[in-house]
Amino acid sequence: MVFVPFTGVNNHWKNVTFAAGLLAKENYKNFKWLLLTFKKAMGRAPSCVITDQCKATKKALDKWWRTTTHRLCMWHIMNKLPSKVLCCVVT
Repeated sequence: MVFVPFTGVNNHWKNVTFAAGLLAKENYKNFKWLLLTFKKAMGRAPSCVITDQCKATKKALDKWWRTTTHRLCMWHIMNKLPSKVLCCVVT
């Protein structure tokens, strides 16, 4: 199961969870359903979304929430950075 929280900032600049979804799989079909259901419940898509680097999420966002700005989570980027960058130690 994949837990997908929709967290934002209210008028008092406090974090608030607007919605959450549980998906059986992390695939395009499920993210499409979740995005369309959220938009229907809230009346509009959010102006900005921060996600991990899931290709299915990116595909669904690009197709169904075209006006929403998509950003990658800095925590995920920094966690993956050491495995992607070869560091050389000179002694």
